[in-house]
Amino acid sequence: MIFLQYLLAIIGLSLIIIVHEFGHFIFARAGRMYIHEFFIGFGPRLFKFKSKAGTVYGLKAVPVGGYVKVMGMDRSETIPEDKRQMSYQNKPFYKKFLTIFGGAGFNVIFAIVLIGVFLSMGIYEPGTTIEYVQPETPAEISGLQVGDKVIAIDGEKIGTWDEFAALTQSKPGKEVVYTIIRDGREIEVTPILDTVEGSGYLGISPEYVKIHMSFPQVIKESFVMTWDIITTYVKLFGKLFTGQIPFDQARPVSPIGVVSIFQQSISMGLQNFILFLALVSILIGFGNLLPILPLDGGNIVLLIIETIRKKPIPQRVLEVTNSIGIFLMVALLITGFVFDIISPFNLNNM
Repeated sequence: MIFLQYLLAIIGLSLIIIVHEFGHFIFARAGRMYIHEFFIGFGPRLFKFKSKAGTVYGLKAVPVGGYVKVMGMDRSETIPEDKRQMSYQNKPFYKKFLTIFGGAGFNVIFAIVLIGVFLSMGIYEPGTTIEYVQPETPAEISGLQVGDKVIAIDGEKIGTWDEFAALTQSKPGKEVVYTIIRDGREIEVTPILDTVEGSGYLGISPEYVKIHMSFPQVIKESFVMTWDIITTYVKLFGKLFTGQIPFDQARPVSPIGVVSIFQQSISMGLQNFILFLALVSILIGFGNLLPILPLDGGNIVLLIIETIRKKPIPQRVLEVTNSIGIFLMVALLITGFVFDIISPFNLNNM
């Protein structure tokens, strides 16, 4: 069972990377760029075939991740005269930009699809039925019981936990009439609410019920949820780089750590695994947009500078910035490995 979970974890991580590379591939193809290769995995080649367009597709021995090789993205490449117009370097700004950004873009699209699948499987939301009554609180003193379903507060009908919480919190220190259903009978309970941080407090926890959205709701909420995740990531990145989040709370994770976290999410159920795939897909997409070479973000910065200058950046400068970027990435990778060995992530503790 554990072996299968780790296998699915590796497949999940690989799928995210393949989707990213496929985004580059699609926009390069749409921009009429010549694509040398599109391979899944790394290591020795197991099989390959060549399309009429000249692109070599194939599978490598270790089927984790993948890559796409677009003609002209490697500046040291010698471009045949008859294919110069199909080279990345000879395309207009917007086609180059879309080709680079396409990877992150497809990661986001993939996340929207995954979140849609997650939502379509049903989600748990708090209802108005009481699951827990805290001792020595207005709820217990007034006689509220587990299983009671609150249907109105001071005569105002409610149907959701949000409505219950809003009305309760708006009445600190007051005697409030709760209309409930108990054993099929409608009765009233009148506790005097406590005051906690200026808000009314009753002392109960709700029962969570699984609900299923309609298809239009799933589509809408998929976009809303994806946008919320993106804005959260952006805020977290900002806090990290401004020192508002300590390093030990935003530690890097190596591929081994990511696979381990994937495995833990699988053990919590398929639905949680699908949501986690979406979260990591967005994270990998935006992580690639960091302005560091050789990441996509670094190449976008390079593209903008060269467009403004109207001439290429000197090769020596590119080599130095690439070396610095690779050094930083390797340093983070090694740090991640160390952390994953001495203090592995545990989702149950988060």
